Amino acid sequence: MQIILVSSRFSLAKSVDVNMRHIVAALGVFLLAVLCGSSALSWLAVHLRLPMVQAQIEAMQTREMQDKEAKAKSNLQALAARVGELQARMVQLDGLGQHLSSRTGLEPPARGPENANEGGPFVPMPLDEKKLTEEIDALSQRIETQAERFNNMESLLRAAMVRRAFLPTTMPVAGPSRLGSPFGIRNDPFGRGMALHEGLDFVAPYGAPVLAAAGGVVVNASYHHEFGNLVEINHGGELITRYAHMSAIKVTVGMTVRRGQQVGELGSTGRSTGPHLHFEVRKNGSPLNPSDFLASSSLARR
Repeated sequence: MQIILVSSRFSLAKSVDVNMRHIVAALGVFLLAVLCGSSALSWLAVHLRLPMVQAQIEAMQTREMQDKEAKAKSNLQALAARVGELQARMVQLDGLGQHLSSRTGLEPPARGPENANEGGPFVPMPLDEKKLTEEIDALSQRIETQAERFNNMESLLRAAMVRRAFLPTTMPVAGPSRLGSPFGIRNDPFGRGMALHEGLDFVAPYGAPVLAAAGGVVVNASYHHEFGNLVEINHGGELITRYAHMSAIKVTVGMTVRRGQQVGELGSTGRSTGPHLHFEVRKNGSPLNPSDFLASSSLARR
C-alpha cells in the first residue's frame, strides 16, 4: 500500500509505503492504549475512590442491605404470626379439653405454670428467628399431643353415648303414675312373709301404655303364671328389662324396639293385687335396682 503525502512545506509530494506489518503494529499499539487506559481507570476507581464510582457502590450496598433487612423482617413477622395462630389454637384446645374431660371423666391436659401467680408490665421481646422457630416447634408438639388425647376422649365419648343409648333410663309408663313397691325387701302382698322385690311397681290406670325404657331386641313376649303377660327386652351386654302383669302385649319375639316405643298395656295379670306395671332391670341374670337407671326427678313426679 502506498500513501502520498502532500503539504505546503514540501515542494514536491512524498510517498510512504505501508505494508501489512505496519497495519498490525498500529492496531497493536491502539489496543494496548485502550487496555492501559481501562486498567488505569479501574485502578483509579478502586484505589482513589472516585466520587461517582464510590456513590454507585455505596448505593448498591445500601439497596442490598435494605433488601436483606426487609426479607428478614418479613420472615420474622411471618414466624410471629404463626406463633400467634398456634397459641390461639392452644387456647381453643384447652377449652375443648376442659369440656371433653367433663363429659368423659378424664383429667384435662395440664396447662403448665405459665400463668400461675405472675404479673408485671408488658415489655415486648424483640423478634428473634431462632426463638420463634423453637416456640413454633414446641407449640406444634403440644398440639400434636393434645390431638392424640382428644382422639382418645372422642372414642370414650362415643362409646359412652352408645352405652347410654341402650341404658334403660326412660320411664316405662306413659302418662300419670305413682311408685308403688320399691326395689328390695318387703312384705309379700299375698301374706307369705318377707320377700325380695326385684323391681319397681308403677301404679297407673288400667290400659296405660307401657313403654320400652331403652332400645333393644324383644327376647320374650309370652304369658307367665306369676308375671302374667310378660315382655323382656335385651339391650346388649346381657342387660335385660322386664315388663310384667300387662293386660296386653304389643310386640313379638325378635322385634327391634326403640326407646319409648309401646310394648304393651298396663294391667293386673298373673300374681297381682291390682293394675300396675312390675318393671325389672337384670344384668347377667341378677336383678339391679331400676332406680339407679331411671332419673330421680322422673320418679319423684310419678
